[in-house]
Amino acid sequence: MAQSEDEWPWLEDRPVFTTRGERGGNVTVVPAGVVLKPLTWRFRLYVLGLVVSVALVAVGVWLVVSGSRGASPGASWWWLALVLPAAGFALLWASGIYVEGMYRIMRERPRNLLLLAGLLGGCALGLTVPSALGRADGVRPVAALSAFFCAVTGFFAARGVRRARKDVLRILRLRSAGPAHPGVIAALPDPQAWSGGGDVPVRYRDNSTGGERTVTVRVNTWAHMIPVPGTRVIVHTDEDGDLLVELDPAHPVEYFPDSRRYDQDTSGGGSM
Repeated sequence: MAQSEDEWPWLEDRPVFTTRGERGGNVTVVPAGVVLKPLTWRFRLYVLGLVVSVALVAVGVWLVVSGSRGASPGASWWWLALVLPAAGFALLWASGIYVEGMYRIMRERPRNLLLLAGLLGGCALGLTVPSALGRADGVRPVAALSAFFCAVTGFFAARGVRRARKDVLRILRLRSAGPAHPGVIAALPDPQAWSGGGDVPVRYRDNSTGGERTVTVRVNTWAHMIPVPGTRVIVHTDEDGDLLVELDPAHPVEYFPDSRRYDQDTSGGGSM
C-alpha cells in the first residue's frame, strides 16, 4: 500500500545539505517534525524475524534440491509449503526494517547493511541444517562464508547505526537550540565535479554580529533538482562552530533548468 508524505515523510525528495562531506547513502535525512525513535525490542524482533524466515527459506530450498536428486524426487516439492510462507514472512520483516529503520536510523546505508546482515545471517543459519543432518557436502563452505560476511556486515551496520543516530541528534539539537540565520545559495555547483551532488557556497547574515559570512557545503540532490543561486536557506549554528544548512520552508524552491550540464538518465530526469 502506498504511503503519503504525511505517513512516510521520506517520500518528499528535496536537496539535503551536508557539512562534513557525507554523500549517497551516508547522508542523514531528518524531515521536519520527525523525532528519533528508540531502537526498541520490537525493531530488533524485525531483524530476528528476518534471520529466522530466511533460514527457513534456505532449509526449504535445500530440501527441495536434495530431495529432487533422491529416490522419490516428486515428493521433494512438498517442501515448497515451507519455502513460500517463509519467503512471505521474510519479505514482511524486511519491509518492517526498511520502513521503521528510517525512523530509527535516518540513513540509507546502515539501514541497508542491517538488511543485508539479516539475509546473510539467515542463509548461514539455514545452511547449518545439512551439517546437523550429516549431509553437508558442498554446503559447509557456503554456510561458513555466509556467516563470515554476516559478521563483517553486521559490524559495519552497527557502527553505521551509532554514527547515524548521533548525527540525527546533532541535527535536531541545532534545529531546536541553534540560532537561525537567513541565507542564500550563492552559486551553482561545479558540473565537472558533480557526483550525486556538489559543493556550493552559502552566504548568510550572522544575526549575532550583524556581519555576513560565507560557508561551503555539499548539496546532495538529483541533477534535475539543483537549487538556483539565490535560493533561500536557513543556517543554524552553535557556539562550537557547528552548523546546519536547510532550505527555507517559507520560500518555494526553483531548480536549475539545464540539468544536462550535470547529468541525465534515460527517463529524462537527472541522476544522483
